[in-house]
Amino acid sequence: MSWSGTTPAGAVAATAALLALTACASPSGAHEYGTARRALAVHTGDRFILKVPANPELGQNWYLAEPKPDPRLLKYRGKRTEEEGGGGLIGAGDGTQYFDFTARAQGTATVRLLHCPMARCHSGTDPGEPLPSASVTGTASVSPFPTATGTPDDRPAFFVYRVTIH
Repeated sequence: MSWSGTTPAGAVAATAALLALTACASPSGAHEYGTARRALAVHTGDRFILKVPANPELGQNWYLAEPKPDPRLLKYRGKRTEEEGGGGLIGAGDGTQYFDFTARAQGTATVRLLHCPMARCHSGTDPGEPLPSASVTGTASVSPFPTATGTPDDRPAFFVYRVTIH
């Protein structure tokens, strides 16, 4: 990219735009990806995190869905939740759920996260597992939930990440 003839303000704006397109690094050094970017490129040995907005106290959760990523390509390191604010009031704060992975070998893997707002993917007595396969139309279906094309909203949906490992 050439900066000649670019004003300082233009250079700053261009740099900001480039940074907005890249992943953020967490304090652990792992790259973090949100829900907006679902085609990822990582290198063998890289740690990366899928970071999604959640408020578990209000029944909004995310789950690593079936089929799980190929364990030869990606090692799933677990899920964690962080909650912020709220002043001790139930459901008043914001939260984030993190799904940690390590790239193991070259190839392409698929990670499917199921977004479940307002406990709509499982009963209130379940320990937090998504519903089993169901049918919306009366025919066999992998899931009654669509694949999301935008940001999380108030409907359950799959967020599908395609991870290319170099």
